[in-house]
Amino acid sequence: MKTDQKWIWQQRKWPAFYYDIELLLSDMLAVSHLIGGLEVMCQSLTEKDVLEISETILSDDAVKTSAIEGEILKRSSVRSSIRKKLGLSYETNDYDMKTDNLVSMLLDARTNSYDHLTEEILFGWHAALFPTGYSGLHRIRVGKYRGEEMMRIVSGPIGKEKVHYIAPPRKNLQNEMKLFLDWLNNDNNTNPIFKAGIAHLWLVMIHPFDDGNGRICRAVSDYVLSKKFPSLVHMISLSREISKDQKGYYSILEQMGQNTVDITDWLKWFIKTFLNALKESQWIIDQVFKKSLFWSKYKEISLNARQLKVLNRLLDDGDKFVGGLTTRKYAGICKCSKVTASRDLSDMERINIIYKRPSSGRSTSYEIRLPT
Repeated sequence: MKTDQKWIWQQRKWPAFYYDIELLLSDMLAVSHLIGGLEVMCQSLTEKDVLEISETILSDDAVKTSAIEGEILKRSSVRSSIRKKLGLSYETNDYDMKTDNLVSMLLDARTNSYDHLTEEILFGWHAALFPTGYSGLHRIRVGKYRGEEMMRIVSGPIGKEKVHYIAPPRKNLQNEMKLFLDWLNNDNNTNPIFKAGIAHLWLVMIHPFDDGNGRICRAVSDYVLSKKFPSLVHMISLSREISKDQKGYYSILEQMGQNTVDITDWLKWFIKTFLNALKESQWIIDQVFKKSLFWSKYKEISLNARQLKVLNRLLDDGDKFVGGLTTRKYAGICKCSKVTASRDLSDMERINIIYKRPSSGRSTSYEIRLPT
């Protein structure tokens, strides 16, 4: 397998990245507007609300940042670990060391507790990702940079591999990381959202570790954002939005690896992804407001455990709960009979907490009655 491709780090101007700000302005204006709105919304949240929102978003972030790399985490284990670390109650201690370490890393990246990001911190994050010293069946160098072998990103059968990217050789790695960390810790002029995107791309292109580079890069983006938005960063999940366009993510990274130092296209993609993350956070916070208003109005009404579970599910899912609540869905959520589900639904309709949806077809379905 041979390639005469000239990679981004082989360009004469590397790593003096260039981007056309004019092409990014419209998206950045939208981002600024959303950030302003979110900061106002967050001021109205109680401490309990903030913790619950953080738990929801961090759970998604942990699950998705691993899923991007093909690793599936048990969501109950993630939630248990996050709730424990945030000081929230948790029903079961569904402990898993690897998940617990990942959650610790994600929280550490967001806490804004470091004046500077150092090799030691990066090595600690990397060690947290691989507590056994293995990635799958393969032993890797944990908490240290990769070895002398060429770092290649390839796909396809043996003998017919497609080379997507070749990272800088090991002999260059110490200097590459010094340049990167010096810039990260001392550049105070770059817009923080641009800086988070540049840091992500730059570190991916260096590819300093045997494995876990993507998760470390996404954590570094969070670290950069925490400097400017220390509270807001706990309510944003870039990984969740990246996972929705995983193909686009890998495609743009591959394009950049084979590109000049013009990274305008990457920043455009990154900013749009960040914008989508902000919109999702806005939606989640809005659901929390609606849920709080709902229970404030109906707190005196006596409901059984099944009804409480279903109502909270409807309040959490909002307009993402497609098709309304049917007897079958109720029974499925509560693991009860359809007779019990039908009786519970009738009781809630009678006290005016839910109402029948018009034109719901052959199967009667219900919507929750939100306070106005």
